[in-house]
Amino acid sequence: MNKAFYRLKPWAVCLVVILYLGQGTLQAANQEPENDNLPDLTNLSVEQLMNLDVTSVMKVPTDAKHVPAALYVLSSDEIRRTGATTIPEALRVVPGMHVAKVDGNKWAVSMRGFSSQFVNKLLVLVDGRSVYNPLFSGVWWDQQDMMMEDIERIEVIRGPGASLWGANAVNGVINIITKSAKDTQGGLLSSHVGTQRYGGGLRYGADLSGDAYLKVYGRHTNYSDSKTLGTSGNGGDEGEMSKIGFRYDKAIDFTNKLSLQGDAYLGESNGALQQFPSLTSQQTPVLAPPYSRALPTDQLFSGHYIQGRWEQHQSAESNTVLRMYWDRHSRKSPYLDSEYQIDNIDVDFQHNYKLNDSHMFVWGSGVRFNLNNFQDSAQIAMSSNNRTDRIYSLFAQDDITLVPDRWHLTLGSKLEHNPVTQFEVQPNARLLWTPDEKHSFWGSVSRSVRTPNWVEQNISYGLQTRPPIGGGASNSSNPAVMLNLTGNPDLTAEKMIGFELGWRGQLSGQLSSDVALYHYSYDDYASLTPNMHRFAGYVLQTLDYNNYGHVQVYGGEVSIDWQATEDWKLRASYSHEEERFRVSPMAPANTTLISGDSYPAHKAMLWSMYQLSPQLKLDLNWRYSDATGLNGSQSRAYQDLDARLAWDMGSGIEVGLVGRNLLNSSHFEYGSDMFSTATAVQREVYGTLRWHF
Repeated sequence: MNKAFYRLKPWAVCLVVILYLGQGTLQAANQEPENDNLPDLTNLSVEQLMNLDVTSVMKVPTDAKHVPAALYVLSSDEIRRTGATTIPEALRVVPGMHVAKVDGNKWAVSMRGFSSQFVNKLLVLVDGRSVYNPLFSGVWWDQQDMMMEDIERIEVIRGPGASLWGANAVNGVINIITKSAKDTQGGLLSSHVGTQRYGGGLRYGADLSGDAYLKVYGRHTNYSDSKTLGTSGNGGDEGEMSKIGFRYDKAIDFTNKLSLQGDAYLGESNGALQQFPSLTSQQTPVLAPPYSRALPTDQLFSGHYIQGRWEQHQSAESNTVLRMYWDRHSRKSPYLDSEYQIDNIDVDFQHNYKLNDSHMFVWGSGVRFNLNNFQDSAQIAMSSNNRTDRIYSLFAQDDITLVPDRWHLTLGSKLEHNPVTQFEVQPNARLLWTPDEKHSFWGSVSRSVRTPNWVEQNISYGLQTRPPIGGGASNSSNPAVMLNLTGNPDLTAEKMIGFELGWRGQLSGQLSSDVALYHYSYDDYASLTPNMHRFAGYVLQTLDYNNYGHVQVYGGEVSIDWQATEDWKLRASYSHEEERFRVSPMAPANTTLISGDSYPAHKAMLWSMYQLSPQLKLDLNWRYSDATGLNGSQSRAYQDLDARLAWDMGSGIEVGLVGRNLLNSSHFEYGSDMFSTATAVQREVYGTLRWHF
């Protein structure tokens, strides 16, 4: 396949699908379209909130009270009241979530274990589009910088979602759902400026007539650098990003809806690097004195995507959805003297069909192409620079009403074929009991897999060089030791069997609670084994990827919502988790497991939302995180407080004052990772402005 065809293929796929959608509408029967807009969550009672429709667990609209999973829905108003300018900041208020800031622009976002900057068991979606990176199995959160006012809601599933969403939805799914063009008419200007950040966005929505709507938007953000460990100097970890985008929605006729959306972005993400004399440079290992050379740590990134979605209602019992997208992003690191470009092309089809009063059947299929173009350097190389993975999938799920309004059984599974581990079957069974309208009990058993990423299979990365003992030149009797991370093309998938129990109850019109317990068992967990290779004048010590780990994870989460008065709402949550890591007896000596002891055993949060007057709101959020064993002192236990005071001035104008990390001048939330060094999270204050016009 020549390069010209490779570049044009995504556009060709988009064009073919759009033309196909247009042809499909010519045969549609007349039927009134359904209104899929959600109500304003700010005006809902506790009971009404429990009946909101969500889609992430069942892939069809289901009221939250009857979802047999640990689900939390973060509404647009709640996002606004956090004062967050980034998605990870908003996720801090989700019960059971662990969100830790690594440095000025990088985050570790995880749930139910294995905290890391690149969490490989958490699937993140934006309007159904996966932003999970096949290169390293994680999410670049600095690339997901969105206009927060444009988010309709964030649905968070704590627990496996692989039977519907496929491999890598092991510990949870985050589905970020943006507002439609119809719901964003008129103009919106938002901005924020303060001690550590500034930025803003502009959005405008227009009615194009004929049930067609368009919105366009742009956003720019900038984050200042922060302090490094043990110094009062700046860490050089500033970052910035600019983005433009659009969304077009059209009800073509009574049964067909078409949506087209996309955006493009450009940014820079810097970082401080540990154990080196220059805070803005990494040192690349070489085999001659001084055994390193300095390079800047700037990371430049860019990307764009386009997505089309067609929904058709054949009848009151049947509807289909066809979605496709092409996503491209690239990242360049002068520190590594390398860059990569990844293209993801995805087409999936879903059919929802109500067989009868007892069976709601959902099935679908999809194909995904992951294409990688990697540029090698002296420090980092991939054994496959231009790689294309084809992933095919088929899923089916039946929601069975055993006893109306009392017992529901959900059975489903996803079958996937990938080029690494071939066929993977990921079944799931969920049982729901609702003894009355106020309470629901549920349980589930699931099998999920996490497939090896390209780094684990193909990488050769020079970590550092240890000089000869006493210094001097490296020779056979006193050699330098070069450490190298080495991929393994024979890796297998990590397998997890998960058991969950939960209760969701409305104790009164003002009080509700949610409890979830879980136990996960992982086999073939990722590990690293050191191996020594002697060459003339130096020693190469490789760290080889393999699957010698076994892990047991168990814990629980509880959250309580209390509408104390008409103007005051409180939310409290607590979670506890234990992890047990074990290396297989068959493992070579000195094998270690990845991400061990990186997740806090205890987390707690208390969130107060108070309406001081019709125009004035005060929001306070206290949170606590236990210590972890990751890099010792950098991840000690801490507690902190965020506050927001907002004034509705009328005429669509709201101004606010946000304070973050108010209990400490600075603290560390995470240890240093492979490509990042932890810097202090500092106390900061910033003002906000929102103007609807």
